[in-house]
Amino acid sequence: MQKIPLSLAKPGMKLAKPITKANGMPIVAAGAELTESLLDRLDGMGIDKVFVVGDAVAASQNPSERVIRLDHLFRRLEGDPFQAQVKRYLREYFTIKAAADAAAAGSSEKG
Repeated sequence: MQKIPLSLAKPGMKLAKPITKANGMPIVAAGAELTESLLDRLDGMGIDKVFVVGDAVAASQNPSERVIRLDHLFRRLEGDPFQAQVKRYLREYFTIKAAADAAAAGSSEKG
């Protein structure tokens, strides 16, 4: 499961968690397959992130400099489970941010 920006969601991906309104009312159920029209509707509703099944944005696609430097920055904290968790969160954040930035740059070049 991975939380990704809606801009990186593609038709055919499946939701790992339901999408809900601010009051908790479900909009789309977990396990639903994303379609182009559903993505457009979610965008119109102001939904900016979704949880999808699998690893939609893999670190191997195009890791940013920040992702590459994490191993160096955390080298002395390898035995600390809390710091390992922080490193995982940062790796996921920077990976998704780099992918979102690349997608935004690609869409601006097309338009």
